[in-house]
Amino acid sequence: MKGFFIGCFFMTLSVGVLAQKQEPADSIYLFKQSLLKLNDSEQNAASLLANDEQNVSIVSLNYKMQKGHFRTAQTAESGHGIAFQSSGIKTLGRFKMAGYFDFERTWQDSLAWTMQGVPDEATPYYFAAGKAGKYERLHYKFGGLLTYRLIKDKLFLAAGADYDYNTASRSVDPRPSVQTFQLLVNPQLLYQQGNHVIGAELNLGYGKENNSISYMSKQYSAQSPDYPDRINYLLMGYGYQIPFGAGKIERQNKISGFGINYAYHTNQAYINTGINYTKQTQDNLNAKDQSANNNKYGTFILNSYNARLLAGLNTFNYQHQLQVTLQLQDGYDHNYLELFGLSNYKYNHQKIVVEYTILRNSNAAKKIELGFNVLYNTVNKKDIASDISTVFGYIQPGLSGTLYNSFSDKSRLSITLSPGLRLPAGNEINVPVTDNVFANNIIYPDYTYYTSTAGTLDFKVKYSSPRLIRNTKSGLSLNVFYINSLSDGKRPITTGFNPSKNRLDVSLGFNLYF
Repeated sequence: MKGFFIGCFFMTLSVGVLAQKQEPADSIYLFKQSLLKLNDSEQNAASLLANDEQNVSIVSLNYKMQKGHFRTAQTAESGHGIAFQSSGIKTLGRFKMAGYFDFERTWQDSLAWTMQGVPDEATPYYFAAGKAGKYERLHYKFGGLLTYRLIKDKLFLAAGADYDYNTASRSVDPRPSVQTFQLLVNPQLLYQQGNHVIGAELNLGYGKENNSISYMSKQYSAQSPDYPDRINYLLMGYGYQIPFGAGKIERQNKISGFGINYAYHTNQAYINTGINYTKQTQDNLNAKDQSANNNKYGTFILNSYNARLLAGLNTFNYQHQLQVTLQLQDGYDHNYLELFGLSNYKYNHQKIVVEYTILRNSNAAKKIELGFNVLYNTVNKKDIASDISTVFGYIQPGLSGTLYNSFSDKSRLSITLSPGLRLPAGNEINVPVTDNVFANNIIYPDYTYYTSTAGTLDFKVKYSSPRLIRNTKSGLSLNVFYINSLSDGKRPITTGFNPSKNRLDVSLGFNLYF
């Protein structure tokens, strides 16, 4: 009930944003540089205060589809879904607010070896079975930022809140029924001096996931080796698992952290930057009885370090923008069910994204934007008990080009083409045992996937017009992402799932701009 009222508040905030009478905001969402500035402002109070946008919003209805055999072992072969999304910024006296609401319903086919409610690559504790099945998922998330001016152009208070709820289920044995929720709060204190804004924040949160596994067939529930794909395993590391059968697991997630943010805005330049640290403590419990410590399966602790930079420079001829994001994560567990609380699993993740774009200033109807980008991603996992370890990584350089066109009837069009090349980087596996169900079905196929060289193509089209709906700017958007394996990856064994060929991800949307 509390979540319902919170959701109504943020939905009401969005409606308030929509009610503003102002010039249409489609150009803000059309141009990539302005959209990145807006997205950053909606997620950070310092950037929100420094941003000149006072009232702007979008409402979107999207259809999504994914399909293809070039994937990891714990990704569905295909899927589709519908999503409703709204977000915006509103200024009212001493208050400046940003709010959003996302709803998505998805259907997935041929998903195996994970029965998590929300996919989590880092955590070692979850149920998994080899039988592929169809999943239905329901996900909604809402939240926002509220800033209040204590002293004019000097001191501000801010508070952020995000609520996330997700359900997942499937109709073949073993049958998971998963409910996940998470609430984050984010109090902030900010100081402004001229065009500079600096702020300090705390991050606090709590979440819970209940996952119940059941069987309709007594034949399958017996966990017989005659039906190996129907065995439900409790994974407790990376290659360390036990047959579990029907049962329940409850995950309680406590979140804490802090950060510092800085924003600088003038007509010629802007800088939005920040760093933050977050610690997550996940306790995985026997849902039947939580009264004693020995009913705790294990605890996973994840430390995350994040940094971001969004900078722009406007000259007479050009608009330059640079975006850099950095994420470093390290995690470890304490296994109480089998290893008396000893640490067995180690996790390390590094991700760096750099993107630069340049847009020519012009009064012409057509404008060209060019850019380049590079992504580096690597994940290291190690399981001490099974002596299994892996390093999966890649580097992906790419180019981008966008054509913007404005028409005499105030319609707008943008077409973006972004080719890229994904190159394997430092991939290694160490699996000393000859027959490990986890290695055979997850590690080896993933090793093939990450050691493959692949080409990528991102194609986007946006169109907006005042003619589609009278007195309202609206439009259509199409996003297509295609990845194709250019060379076969290394394959340690010849049986089981083999990632190959290609994968396609398509999203078609209808948008309202206010």
